[in-house]
Amino acid sequence: MSDPNSNYDDFFALAFTEEGKERQQPFDYQRRLALDADLYSLVNVPTGAGKTNAILGAWLWRRLRNSESVGRRLVYCLPMRTLVEQTHRVAEKAIKNLKQAFPDRFKDLEALVLMGGDVTDKWDSWPERECILIGTQDMLLSRALNRGYALSPFKWPLHFGLLNNDCLWVFDEVQLMGDGLATTAQLSCFRDRFQTFGSAHSIWMSATLDREWLKMVDFKAQVDGLRELTLSEADRSTPVLAQRFSAVKRLQAAPTACRLPQGLAAFVKANHQTGTPTLVVVNRVARARETFSALQKEFARDADKPELKLIHSRFRPEERKQWKQLFDIKTGEQDRIIVATQVIEAGVDISSRLLVTDLAPYASLVQRFGRCNREGKDPEAFVYWVDLPLDKKSGKLASKDEAGLEGKDQKSIAMPYEWEGLKTARTQLEQLQSAASTDLEKINHHDPFTPAHVLRHRDLLDLFDTTPDLSGYDLDVSRFVRGADEKDVSVAWRNFEGDKPPAKLPRLIRDELCSVPIGEIKNFLEGNGANGEARKAWRWDSVTSEWRVIKAGEIFPGMALLLHANCGGYDVQLGWSPQGKPRIVPPVEPKDVTEPEEGQDDEPLTFHWKNYLQTLPAHSREAKAQAERIIEALSNLDLNEWCNDLIFATQHHDWGKCHPVFQETLHKGIKVDAAVMLAKSTGKARHSRPRFRHELASALALRQTGATDLILYLAACHHGKVRLSIRALPDERKPKDQNLKFARGVWDDDLLPVADLGDGVQKAEVKLDLEPMLLGMSATGDRSWLSRMLELRDRLGVFRLAFLECLIRAADVRASANPQDFWTDQEEQ
Repeated sequence: MSDPNSNYDDFFALAFTEEGKERQQPFDYQRRLALDADLYSLVNVPTGAGKTNAILGAWLWRRLRNSESVGRRLVYCLPMRTLVEQTHRVAEKAIKNLKQAFPDRFKDLEALVLMGGDVTDKWDSWPERECILIGTQDMLLSRALNRGYALSPFKWPLHFGLLNNDCLWVFDEVQLMGDGLATTAQLSCFRDRFQTFGSAHSIWMSATLDREWLKMVDFKAQVDGLRELTLSEADRSTPVLAQRFSAVKRLQAAPTACRLPQGLAAFVKANHQTGTPTLVVVNRVARARETFSALQKEFARDADKPELKLIHSRFRPEERKQWKQLFDIKTGEQDRIIVATQVIEAGVDISSRLLVTDLAPYASLVQRFGRCNREGKDPEAFVYWVDLPLDKKSGKLASKDEAGLEGKDQKSIAMPYEWEGLKTARTQLEQLQSAASTDLEKINHHDPFTPAHVLRHRDLLDLFDTTPDLSGYDLDVSRFVRGADEKDVSVAWRNFEGDKPPAKLPRLIRDELCSVPIGEIKNFLEGNGANGEARKAWRWDSVTSEWRVIKAGEIFPGMALLLHANCGGYDVQLGWSPQGKPRIVPPVEPKDVTEPEEGQDDEPLTFHWKNYLQTLPAHSREAKAQAERIIEALSNLDLNEWCNDLIFATQHHDWGKCHPVFQETLHKGIKVDAAVMLAKSTGKARHSRPRFRHELASALALRQTGATDLILYLAACHHGKVRLSIRALPDERKPKDQNLKFARGVWDDDLLPVADLGDGVQKAEVKLDLEPMLLGMSATGDRSWLSRMLELRDRLGVFRLAFLECLIRAADVRASANPQDFWTDQEEQ
């Protein structure tokens, strides 16, 4: 092997060759993706051609070469969870291999699964580090829109900034993205329009990619000029790809009886060959559960029966971990029957000798066919398609020709797809006797894409403001994330005593969250649990800092809901199971997670991060030093114009902590002279003024001492709780003088005493003025806070402003996590 630092073929082999396996040589298209000077935007290659390795290898190589054509963050966006976990495993193995060869260059590189419930500062506190973020379109697109699903609203802007700057977005299997595909196109356009720090390129991939799908209203003019990567003749002549593309897959229609679950199960049993894998792909979760149950009955009396598995999107990650062994077992190695939904339709490295699939749009069928005889090594393999599938609730079998159906009946038959797409696919299938890739390529097909919802300029600007409803969910982005009727919430089951979860309940984690359709959870809450009591769901209220019961009409997409384990609704073998007798759900116990969900009053960086005392000068100095380190590491992003303001704001971000209310709280329960100005405390006291926000006091003091608007914004936003506007919360304590303005625990005429902010920065006493919270000009002609912040937003652009917000927050977090200068008073020690 030559030097992998200079030869891409050797680099690729080093990253992706498994121990004891044949050397992995890149295909020609994979090599071009990594080495061509200009980036591609469209990758249109058949299933089984190694798109995951192509993307990972190209990004890793370009980062090794310090290429600025791709950003520090590879954001790998997938339509389904099963694809996320599989892609993550591939990325982890590649990184492990490269770290051995390049211990210094890739020592901090990690591949992270970005899903709701994860608690990590491995990436969002280190904006200068390279990382690979792999997640579903729900989690990634919602974060790119500043409304991160299952994420604290106080962290929305942090992820918004990091996922729209200095990054490479990759959208895989775009035919499954629904309206989310339109959002990806519009965001790409807006990143160019509003500007970003560093590159923010997008790549769309599929085996059935159609560039017409990307012609959205603002992005339309750019689409024809996008560079497209396809297989070359060299690729097609490669023995391994040639074998895959010509693999034998005999195609024919399944019997009409297969339209119902019982008939489908009987057909599968009759055609399954012992010792080989069979895959059954259906369109709806309910039909998958019913078919699986019918198969269990079919084989109930058989002494020698295949392994039966059910796979769909309504499982918790805890149970999905067991699927890995299914994907690792190759054709002929296991006697098994897997019943699955679209979760295995694309990207999942699984193969079968017999594939039975429901009728679906042609692009989806092509992906499903790729799960049969995947490597082309089986001399005989069979594909059957089920015409117009039904689950038990859909009614009696109708005639074969459903073309005259209209309205509700038509939609019921087609769900979750459009009727026209199924009719077109049926016509195309009737022309085929083989599902081999070489035969499918002969079909001229075009699946039109007309999204119901398209993100516009005004929508993006509205989403930048997270103020209106601090409990989250004020603006529903589900229509831009996935669209159609697929609107989910995340549900967890826990055991707890009493009639409500305690406020200090450990936060929900990813492994216990199950995606559930909104309509189904609403219906589920109308029934009773295993203990006979009415079911209740709770959500964390970040304003009141407590779990509160949520009514059906208050549930919105992306929420994380908590149910008691007695409610039932989940089975470890069947996944989300709202029907049937409720059984107690075995909770997934959180490991190494002790912090509760953050609320409006919480100060995790002040009281809960580490058990230590630190003075205000020490923390201010250390935060400033961290900001300087971050800026130096990001020197390629051309931050020069804003560096001084960022450093100044970081040193002054906690100026408001010298407020008497805050110092009183910091000193409660500790033996430190009240004259010592603290920034960190071991106490756990609450403020005498509920909802007090020290960062608002910092921003007001900076305004009154002539700081720039950017400095004001950065000081105010460093906890994500005070940003574009200033307003009081409903349960705040009001001043006795009714004429005094108040907001977030700060009152008109409050005094900030003389303060030391480190490095010789001394601040004089300041009387705070809340005039900026009012709309319009003040009596002295000064603009309101909102007016100034909106002008700042429009001048810098939403993406760049959010990124600067990320930097001050990262500096604060890192200074708090690794303090150098502790308070060392002997009495306290």
